[in-house]
Amino acid sequence: MATSASTVGLPEDKSYLLHHFHCNTCISAGATPGKQARCADGLRLWNLYLRAYQAQQRKG
Repeated sequence: MATSASTVGLPEDKSYLLHHFHCNTCISAGATPGKQARCADGLRLWNLYLRAYQAQQRKG
């Protein structure tokens, strides 16, 4: 799943991106979905991001 414009500005989006671009593990995981896992912190932040994304989608 790619990032979405619907989450820009949400705290979850900012938190994940701040981590992601400083973590080689999460950079690799984002570039190869399903082939490499995110680090523990990145996975926690990614899951928070996904929940925020899903909530935005439900709002329509």
